[in-house]
Amino acid sequence: MAPSAKVAIGLRIGQTYSSIAIITKDGRTDCIANEDGERQIPTMIAFMGDEEFTGTQAKLQALGNPKNTIAKFRNLIGLSFDDILPETSLPTSPISNFDSVPGYIITHNSQEKSYTVSEITTKYISRLRESAEDFLGQAVDGAVLAIPLYFTQSQREALRQAAEAAGLRVLQLIHEPAAAAVAYYRGGSKDVLAVIVDLGSESIDVTVMSIRSGMYTILGTTHSPQVGGNAFDDLLVTHFSSEFKRKTGIDISSNKRALTKLKSAVETTKKTLSSSTTALCSVESLAEGIDFNGNINRTRFEIMSRKLFDKCVEFVKEAIGNVGIEPVLVEEVIFIGGAIRIPKLQARIRDIFSHPSTVIRQELEPDEVISYGCAYQASLIINMTNTDIAERIGKDITITPHLTKPVGIVNASGNFVVVVPDNTPLPVRRVVEFSINDDQRDCYISVWEGELRLVKSDRNMNNENESQTGEDENNDNAEDSDVSTSPVATAEKLIAEIALYEIQAGENGMKSVEFSIEIDAWRKCTIGLKDQESGKTVEAVVNN
Repeated sequence: MAPSAKVAIGLRIGQTYSSIAIITKDGRTDCIANEDGERQIPTMIAFMGDEEFTGTQAKLQALGNPKNTIAKFRNLIGLSFDDILPETSLPTSPISNFDSVPGYIITHNSQEKSYTVSEITTKYISRLRESAEDFLGQAVDGAVLAIPLYFTQSQREALRQAAEAAGLRVLQLIHEPAAAAVAYYRGGSKDVLAVIVDLGSESIDVTVMSIRSGMYTILGTTHSPQVGGNAFDDLLVTHFSSEFKRKTGIDISSNKRALTKLKSAVETTKKTLSSSTTALCSVESLAEGIDFNGNINRTRFEIMSRKLFDKCVEFVKEAIGNVGIEPVLVEEVIFIGGAIRIPKLQARIRDIFSHPSTVIRQELEPDEVISYGCAYQASLIINMTNTDIAERIGKDITITPHLTKPVGIVNASGNFVVVVPDNTPLPVRRVVEFSINDDQRDCYISVWEGELRLVKSDRNMNNENESQTGEDENNDNAEDSDVSTSPVATAEKLIAEIALYEIQAGENGMKSVEFSIEIDAWRKCTIGLKDQESGKTVEAVVNN
């Protein structure tokens, strides 16, 4: 009997939901369901007695067994405990500190056990692999995994190691917007300038991408945790909490159990409003044994969400503005992420790209398209060796590597000066020539990886007063006043230091130094200093 063909899958491990995709025998891309029939699998794991649960079964444990239920661990992988921001999530298992390594302490088999974030991630991916193998009826030979653009190199490597520990051969890690582009432009035969708008559960990512001859080049991106599907959920929670208080006199604003139940219910309400003009919200025994039944219409929801829509539009405009292109030049716009289904939000973004030649693409399921792209990519490279994948550059499988963080130097005033901006395609080389003081004999340069941070200004973004009637008057605290923010690059991680001594002055008495930096496709960084008068050079190489 001839050996069966190798089986490859695409995986998107999301912060809230994950999905598994395959290429079917007839060449179609499809997401597969796990044993619970889920195509969108909650990124959660829970422990109860001697059992482990994942997906929806784990999500159900969050209400009655929160201390042994773990959620929102994807973005923590590869980070130290000190890098983690304070938690604002559902009341699930808190993050513990194991010698600067984040993890969790849970009770399993009547014993207290500790797991690092990497170990939890391995457990979760292992269950996804098992679900895929149960569906396919054979072992999985390899997988391509999607990663967020903002993942650091240590996070990328930590996710790879976790997947390999789960029994997967990781063929490639691919950025989420690139995976979406691969799903839409299979074969790379189409040249297009595209904007990819990804509204996930906890953030919005807008990517400007050029696809040329099968090469996927990210030209610019914006990422913000200010807006995500959860922000819309929170508006609904606030709305229905106020309605429940008005009807019963019971305030649930500090009742974690009630808020968890309501938060789960409004997810369905929000999804319903994307396809219907009205939606119900029902929660059995919301508080003090009292059931809650409410409803909301789409117009009311859109009024509540206006400021969130404004922010989404702002981030889309910022992304294309940073690249220096006009909306009319954008040929296609791709919507991805579950929350992008909100009709009013789609309409607001369409207004930006109103030129008749711009095509809005949403024929693929927005919350599945990333895993589709991973599956297609995996099908192309499953029969290659690891060496072939690393070394061979074919137009149909190449995603142009790029910097995820800006790289620059710290000047004499202590300010971070960007030399190579984030999203610059690799390899790249930059040369900067500068003069030093006559009495300065030596030159010292420190090279840093930067971080773009949103800095608040003194100006409110929008303080317009919205006229609301009826129950609107009782829900005036849906969102705090906005403040204007702008991204500022700051030095975060030291890459290398280099010094050049005994610099000579030229005929004009000036001392001139050339600084060069080169970063290859594998992110190896080579920096150099050259005395322009004597030709003396020094060089340092860092495998970043």
